[in-house]
Amino acid sequence: MKRFIGIIFATLCLTLSSGCLKSEPRYSTPVDLTEKIQPTASISATQPATATATSTATLIPTETPTPTLTPTITPTPWQVTLFDPPNMRPNVESVSYIADTCDYLLARWNDQNSSPGTIVVPIMFHSVAQPGRVITDNTTISMETFFAFMDYAKQLGYQTITVAQLHAFLTENARIPELSMILILDDRRPGVTELFLPYLEENQWTLTLGWISAFNDDAIWSRMEQMAATGLLDVQSHGYEHVYIQSFTDTSIIEQEVSLSSELIETHFGKKPTAYIWPGGNFTQAAVDIAEAGGMNLGFTAYSRGALMFNAIPLGEDEQEISNPLMVLPRFWSTAAFQALDEGIKVSQAAKEDADVVRESQEQYLALFCHD
Repeated sequence: MKRFIGIIFATLCLTLSSGCLKSEPRYSTPVDLTEKIQPTASISATQPATATATSTATLIPTETPTPTLTPTITPTPWQVTLFDPPNMRPNVESVSYIADTCDYLLARWNDQNSSPGTIVVPIMFHSVAQPGRVITDNTTISMETFFAFMDYAKQLGYQTITVAQLHAFLTENARIPELSMILILDDRRPGVTELFLPYLEENQWTLTLGWISAFNDDAIWSRMEQMAATGLLDVQSHGYEHVYIQSFTDTSIIEQEVSLSSELIETHFGKKPTAYIWPGGNFTQAAVDIAEAGGMNLGFTAYSRGALMFNAIPLGEDEQEISNPLMVLPRFWSTAAFQALDEGIKVSQAAKEDADVVRESQEQYLALFCHD
């Protein structure tokens, strides 16, 4: 029985496998199963990979960093404040007329131009009464007052300028005396003109005439031409027939007042006028337009508003309605001429003090925003 079982067991072992028999393993050398297979090329953690012919590693190209943009801060131009003269009259404002801030500041701080504090006092004269004459109107001054004023102006250091000099100062800040005045004699007054001549000659001053052109006879033209030949007179237009312009005045009349006056002045004095001294101080926007078209670049009213400065004209409500401030410039009356000179000096001093305060800020504005 034992033999029979042994035969069956042997048969089963041969049939199923050789696992029942002792045999040698399939590997001739033992293998440490804990070892890791190393790649044929190694990449250092600290050095960039270098490809070789036998390398099987995939190289990732180094990316170029994107530059970081630093934002530029652009300063915003600030509001440049203009000087306001002290003690302005009621309903009078200092009006600027240069729109571009850089143009204004460049002209203001140019060393070749007028310095801050330069002012112009326009004064209009009419009649000067001979000694013994009783004065019954508010446009006439006595001979004594006239002489005293001329001496006072010289004592204070005032110098006269012409219409052309005034226009250059107001538009470009062209250099003029720091204390300037423009003396304007209205109407047709050869006798009063002669009163000015000794002062004009002595001080190298000029007198501006607001000349009425119509109805002059040959004797008057000859007399005025001789005085103008001295170079001491600056002849400007006061109209052809001295028409007081109203809102209802026909434009053809205004055109005649401007054009005929201009032609006669050029004929007799050799130079066209560039300023219109409004008869009676009256003006309208239409009249201003016609005067500008006729070659006028300045106009004078009969309002006493204050001294003139570069880019600062004192104007009342009526003048502020006009498009061009330079065509409605104020004038002091000769009856208040002493006060006008004193006021001009006060305005000049206040303007210089204000300029000292704002100069640094305005020069910074020029440096930051005013480049070609």
